[in-house]
Amino acid sequence: MAKPRLVLKFIWMEKNIGIALDQMIPGHGAIPLSPYYFWPRKDAWEELKVLLETKPWISQKQMIILLNQATDIINLWQQSGGDLS
Repeated sequence: MAKPRLVLKFIWMEKNIGIALDQMIPGHGAIPLSPYYFWPRKDAWEELKVLLETKPWISQKQMIILLNQATDIINLWQQSGGDLS
């Protein structure tokens, strides 16, 4: 049986990028663990970090992986200027 996993979700817009965290339960779907945090309106990376720190069942290793993934996507969004093409 597959284990639940954490998944970052993104909303890619011209002037903002939204980041949210879900837990995917195989056979049951997604459980939202956070609202969308929007960058650069606010520091979405820091808000995600604070949220992850409140979840003692998320390991330090998993937290680092998720924050690194968020950093990569935010950087990609910045480099593209919000343009998906």
